[in-house]
Amino acid sequence: MRRPDSLTALYDYERSLPAHRAGTLDAQVLRAMEDLAPRPMQWSMETGCGKSTILLSNLSEHHVVFAYDDTAEPNSSIGYYTGCPIFRADRTTLVAGATQVTLPQYAFTEPVDFALLDGPHGYPFPELEYYYVYPHLRPGALLVVDDIHIPTIHRLHTFLAEDEMFELVHVERTTSFFRRTEAPVFSPFGDGWQLQSYNKTRFPVDVSAGATAGPSAPTPHAGSDALEQALADLEAARAQLKASRDETAWWKHVADERRLKRRVARRLGDWPFLK
Repeated sequence: MRRPDSLTALYDYERSLPAHRAGTLDAQVLRAMEDLAPRPMQWSMETGCGKSTILLSNLSEHHVVFAYDDTAEPNSSIGYYTGCPIFRADRTTLVAGATQVTLPQYAFTEPVDFALLDGPHGYPFPELEYYYVYPHLRPGALLVVDDIHIPTIHRLHTFLAEDEMFELVHVERTTSFFRRTEAPVFSPFGDGWQLQSYNKTRFPVDVSAGATAGPSAPTPHAGSDALEQALADLEAARAQLKASRDETAWWKHVADERRLKRRVARRLGDWPFLK
């Protein structure tokens, strides 16, 4: 059952302690999780842990945490959530270890109502987590992807935003929220790449243009040439970061527009201009 004061108590707890080693989610992201989570929520999961674990232990009847056991390390993430007074240990199960190992071995016995992917961010680990989770998401479930400003995770975000299995319902800062649709589960054991929207809209890629080759490695220079090259690389990195932020803002606009259309449709009916 949802506790009305859960976020307030969580903020008070956060202010009383230093940040834990895995970092923390923004307050607005936690609020969006609470607002968008399906009700009732019988079974939820996350990769990584922290404030989200405390919140989800209060929202879900059974919450499963896939996280590295760092209890012996300073500013432990597990110690952070287990030490919180409002954490519901009776509703939470820890599956300790690297998610690259624990998720493939885990036997899902219940459909998933809520999944937060916030484990290791290096390629291909976000997609590996997604692979082992997505077949178990029930229609109407919420899938949350954190840190979409990181290029590897932003690619996963873009794929999901275009896939028929998901509806992008919200973007909060660098966290995106997807609702599982009624579309059939894409077979995890087949292929069918040509059926996926991400591929259909991009095939074939012009490999001769070198558009996806990315920044080239800097070449050795002497003296001022080396400094100029370093400055040029820095400017290129800044431009790439700005482009990523602009695209994230655009996806947030798309989510807001879709949400507004749904609200209008509920009031006026399903008019063609709301499609």
